[in-house]
Amino acid sequence: MHEDYIATVGLEVHCQVKTESKMFCSCRTSFGEEPNTNVCPTCMGLPGALPVLNKAAIEQTVLAGLLLGCTTPEISKWDRKNYFYP
Repeated sequence: MHEDYIATVGLEVHCQVKTESKMFCSCRTSFGEEPNTNVCPTCMGLPGALPVLNKAAIEQTVLAGLLLGCTTPEISKWDRKNYFYP
């Protein structure tokens, strides 16, 4: 390896946090309800529906990182994947 390069390793972690609403909208996360009842245009990824981050989820995520001894960058970036099916 060239001596000007520094190896950097990152992890992409997928986990569920216990919040009252979803990550990108205010829809409830109630388990066991009828299918498709806790959805909105943002959940469905409809064009023009803008997401709003769930503050409690962010706080829990950062806290989990601190408890695990991780370093948290000053700026983090999320990309929400949208899938369009016919």
